[in-house]
Amino acid sequence: MTAPVTRRPADLAELPLSALQQRIWYLCTAYSGDASPQVFVIWRLRGPLKTQGWCDAVGAVVDRHESFRTTFVLRDGQPVQVIKPPGGGLETELIDLTGLPEPEREEQAQQIVAKRTHALLDLVGGPLVRSCLIRLGEEHHVWCFTEHHVLADGASQRILAQDMRAAYQSFVDDVPLDLPELKVQYGDFALWQQTVQQPSEEADLDYWREQLADVPLLDLPTDRPRPAEKVAGSGELFHSAGGELPQRIAELARARRCTPFMVLLAAMQALLASETGQEDICVGSAVAGRTVVDLEPVVGLFANTVALRGDLSGDPTFAELLLRTRKAVIAALRRQNVPFSRVVDALNLPRIANRTQLFQVIFSMRPNSGGKDKEDLAGLQVEDFPHPHAKTLHDLVIDVWRLDEHELSVGFRYDDTLFDANRVAALAQRYEQLLTAVVDRPEAHLSELTSQTHPAG
Repeated sequence: MTAPVTRRPADLAELPLSALQQRIWYLCTAYSGDASPQVFVIWRLRGPLKTQGWCDAVGAVVDRHESFRTTFVLRDGQPVQVIKPPGGGLETELIDLTGLPEPEREEQAQQIVAKRTHALLDLVGGPLVRSCLIRLGEEHHVWCFTEHHVLADGASQRILAQDMRAAYQSFVDDVPLDLPELKVQYGDFALWQQTVQQPSEEADLDYWREQLADVPLLDLPTDRPRPAEKVAGSGELFHSAGGELPQRIAELARARRCTPFMVLLAAMQALLASETGQEDICVGSAVAGRTVVDLEPVVGLFANTVALRGDLSGDPTFAELLLRTRKAVIAALRRQNVPFSRVVDALNLPRIANRTQLFQVIFSMRPNSGGKDKEDLAGLQVEDFPHPHAKTLHDLVIDVWRLDEHELSVGFRYDDTLFDANRVAALAQRYEQLLTAVVDRPEAHLSELTSQTHPAG
């Protein structure tokens, strides 16, 4: 049973980093690159925007969540977090582009957003959180809110969006902001995690030590030699798979007492095995990490990563592989509370300058937002604003969205120092072909199924 997270003593001026923050800190300081990992909300706002009200709403949300007011200092060479008191808010920079010819405004706004989302941020010097409001016309604005990944995760973006909507609506209605009080903040969680021993953690670590012992490096074919040191790559490709395939994946999952994620993961590991000739395939996968109810509305870095090791030995049928995958996923989810950094430490993995530790590919299934960010807000039409993709330190980061029963969207972020776009496009096509083959013939052996697809090159 997990011990409850409680409020920290009020007189604590400095707090430890959570285990996940320590991992992000390590990745940001151990590998070179020209951009920091960030999460962001970027909206196009059409309609009669009350500029001061929007800026005040940003300040209110920043005051609500300590993560937006967190800075870092070094003590004896080690980082600690310091949280600024509420009341200062966050100044939203106002950028007026209406002086430019109208055709140039959109391009300039995209450049501003690209620069902010791809900035290299100083973890100690900051700033780590920034907000800007770009004016393209009297009733046309773009809002860009960015924060370093050490402070927040993907679920935090949705919390920010929800709270921002409530805060701006309260300003327009001229009523006090009425959001439930947060019982704990991220700093409370970080201190709790570092000081309260969870009963099952040692047993869970023993599982990970055994499960992940001697994981081999994944040796994907590349278009260029791997550089001596790893840098953050910057390529992205989306592949859409429609027709009956999404529904048939769901039907296969139900028939085998699995989830669609398990089917998609097993197929991806089979594809990676075919690409590399390896039978031992380990990929990382994101989990929400908010296993305590009081943490669900809190902005912070909770999203953990679990290592999912696939055993493809003996040329199993896809149905057999699916059973192995189901067992591995269930076992991993039961032990998802162990921070990934502690798993890495327990394995005593050496640092490899040109590869990430343990796995080089991340595979995750993402929730569909259902278009909520595009709903109108107090007379404003809210739309997503196109923005550059995030860079990645891993060779490949693969995200799958099940948009509806007739469409899957698969995003491939890749290290463009290693791969050309055409190789990744061919890999995406081959993944769809393999998924089609496995739902048609789940009792076929992997060698038969993968031979039906075309090599990536």
